[in-house]
Amino acid sequence: MRYINKLDEEVIKELEEIVKEDKRYKSRYRAQSILLSHQGKSVNELAEIFGCKIRTIYRWFDRFEAEKVKGVYELKGRGRKAILTKEADAKKVKEYIKKTLI
Repeated sequence: MRYINKLDEEVIKELEEIVKEDKRYKSRYRAQSILLSHQGKSVNELAEIFGCKIRTIYRWFDRFEAEKVKGVYELKGRGRKAILTKEADAKKVKEYIKKTLI
């Protein structure tokens, strides 16, 4: 079995902060899985807790070991891209609002 054993107090505090305050649930899951592994939970138990495959837990651990706390966060480019931008489309949005209110 694989565990995350050696965590500094500072890293533990950062991971706990992510679990409590990060707005992305995947980042919270990753941080929580690392903390639980540090406490002795097995990969099989973690996969059951988070409802994912064992391989996913191993990938989370690999990325954490390579990038430390940065590896917990989502990579750039994930999620839906914005349809409108504030700078380019603000005028269009204002005009549309005026048309619909009349």
